[in-house]
Amino acid sequence: MNVLVEGFDPDARALARFLVGEGSSVRIASGSHDAGEVAALRDLGIMVETGVDLDRDPGPADVAYLDVWTPEIAPRVQRLRAQGTRISCLGELLLERWHGPTVGITGTAGKTTTTSLVASILRAGGTEVAMSAGARAGNLWPTGELLDVLTGKAGTTERVLLLELTSSHLAFMRSSPTIAAIVSFWPDHLELHGDLEHYRAAKATIATHQRAGDALVLNADDASAGFAAGARGHVFQFSLLRPVRQGAYRRSGSELVLARPSGDEIEVRVPLDASVHPGNLVAAAAIAAAAGAGSSDIETGITGASPLPYRARPVGMLLGRAVVDDGMAATPAKTSALLTGYADRSIVLIAGGAGDAGGGPVHATPDEGELLQRACDEIARAARVVVVFGPAGLRLAAMLVARGVDVVATDTLETAVATAARAGDGATAIVFSPLFPVSLEERLGFEALVARQQ
Repeated sequence: MNVLVEGFDPDARALARFLVGEGSSVRIASGSHDAGEVAALRDLGIMVETGVDLDRDPGPADVAYLDVWTPEIAPRVQRLRAQGTRISCLGELLLERWHGPTVGITGTAGKTTTTSLVASILRAGGTEVAMSAGARAGNLWPTGELLDVLTGKAGTTERVLLLELTSSHLAFMRSSPTIAAIVSFWPDHLELHGDLEHYRAAKATIATHQRAGDALVLNADDASAGFAAGARGHVFQFSLLRPVRQGAYRRSGSELVLARPSGDEIEVRVPLDASVHPGNLVAAAAIAAAAGAGSSDIETGITGASPLPYRARPVGMLLGRAVVDDGMAATPAKTSALLTGYADRSIVLIAGGAGDAGGGPVHATPDEGELLQRACDEIARAARVVVVFGPAGLRLAAMLVARGVDVVATDTLETAVATAARAGDGATAIVFSPLFPVSLEERLGFEALVARQQ
């Protein structure tokens, strides 16, 4: 079989080595390379092409494993499909070859936190979990390290494979995990897929290929509930607003309740008013319950879970004000969700970033624009001052000024942090929640920028 692997990062190289070890004829192609790694791959019989433009000519292949950042609308995707190449990704390969139970979690927001909580719960119950630890920006996406498990260094039959799956994974998949979860759904990342229907279809893939004995976990409070139509397995739900027949829900504001198919309900003693969004906690409880976890496992796992970076995490103090790093909030709805917990005119917000993340203008469709308008309303309520940066910052500034918000425009995130440190007399916190994409370097470096101002 002739295989194309896109990219030259560690995951792509690990995938190429794995596939050639299976006997495939492998070609790895990228616009960049490392001379030492090129030689090592060629020694294994892998064809290495550097400086190539796959959009212009992807070349022949029976199967193409694409990078997670590849937009579904990219010319190379269209060319590969037109020539009959099957398009896949690392996540699908893992699901295809795993011999034990698999759990996949997706959603417009909350999937990384929920995945981390599920791992903590399952481990608390003594379950061995195979999960990536080295994905970009603290995400829990499939990475090459999981291929070591498949090659025999550890067994897969008794281990649960736990994957966070984005729409960019799912758009190139035709496999589903035995337990699938869609923890939230609203219009987002549409520039990567072309329109809302293609985005919805990508998310639906996580359950499309399930079997009768599998499980699907859905959010009963938003459009995720619509994915229950056509479900082949058992449907679990979670809710912050109402009881569910099977799954987990919040009762009386702060109680977490497991709902069994028998009609039994079990209260789980965990705080739903902690720094983690309660929706993520209830989602994790429902997913873990679908995997067989008991109430004590859920209590222990949630209580002992470690906080994730770049997700509403305190990272220091500036002039007596807490600084909160919510750098993964690259969409309006994520920022809105965070700001609802702050009092009126209580924060200095740092926001902005890139207006185009490589797949076209972001938040540009009418549906996404409506979410951005709602976020601006919430910002106008919660922020005393907003410090914006980058091209997206200028777009955001115009919307906020129209709402009477005090806005300071800067060029870079570094300048924005320095400005925020001195702005907003009377504010109790400085919050970095960009609403738009930011570079990995900016996200990783935010805490250091705060430290320089102390």
